[in-house]
Amino acid sequence: MKSLIMLLAGSLLAVGILAAESDFDPGTLDYEISFNGKRMEWRELAFFVMPGQERELTLHLPDGMQAEAVVNGGELRRLGPARWVWTAPDEPGLVRFDIHPGQAQSARLNVIVMVPLAEVENGYLNGYRIGRYPDKPLRGNPIYLPPPGLIEVSPELADLPVSPHFTLGQFLCKQQPDHWPKYLVLREALVAKLEIILAEVNDRGIHTDSFHVMSGYRTPWYNRAIGNGRYSRHVWGGAADIFIDTNGNGRMDDLNGDGRSGVKDARLLLSIIDDLYDSGRHERLHGGLGLYGPRPHRGPFVHVDARGHEARWTVP
Repeated sequence: MKSLIMLLAGSLLAVGILAAESDFDPGTLDYEISFNGKRMEWRELAFFVMPGQERELTLHLPDGMQAEAVVNGGELRRLGPARWVWTAPDEPGLVRFDIHPGQAQSARLNVIVMVPLAEVENGYLNGYRIGRYPDKPLRGNPIYLPPPGLIEVSPELADLPVSPHFTLGQFLCKQQPDHWPKYLVLREALVAKLEIILAEVNDRGIHTDSFHVMSGYRTPWYNRAIGNGRYSRHVWGGAADIFIDTNGNGRMDDLNGDGRSGVKDARLLLSIIDDLYDSGRHERLHGGLGLYGPRPHRGPFVHVDARGHEARWTVP
């Protein structure tokens, strides 16, 4: 086993993937932000709310440290030195929070007020085909209830950061490429999970600024059209099929240095993620993890999701 590890490290060095130091910046803060009880630690984050919803914002700073929050929409009311309650506007759209705490790092929250799912008519919303969510959740699990709303995405909003290394557009469904606006569902937990995995991959010596998200959100209509199960976590914005593509050729990079892109590279990526899961360092990592081998029209990839309990599978 030791010789195998040394051989793998040598191969990575040979192709220039493994290096002594990395300039990767994880984009983390030296404190945590809670938005409606969801604790995050990155300098830029996105959250998704319904019109008129009330949400509490808390910065977990040293006792007594004062902070300022500037918001360009809705109503913000201070509750303490670093604590506020915010009421979302009644109209869908983007609201920006700029947060400036004492001597700590500043942060930005990109909060999107969603369009209620009830506005979907006959399976369409503004010409974009959504389909229909199942009436009954899978095995009574509330994570499979229909989402309350959909994120409306314009061409400009597609470039909006949802975290330091991912944008809204990376998670769009692959249907109707020329139609705007588009709509999607995205779980904050999935984005947090991808950021944690990305930092670990870079720490292991595989340097990449992001993952290629081959498949993120899928509308119920599109998911059914490509023959997938109706309870796929992609339909609830909680799953991503990913690979590393630093050269932009649309295929998994040669991670193990054997001169080819193949399932061995996907297996290496999966093993790093699996080790991270098993380490117990991050409770937010509980979820699905799957390995998919290549097909004539695509390369191999790894599926990750934020279902909240462990599931493992391989599709050769």
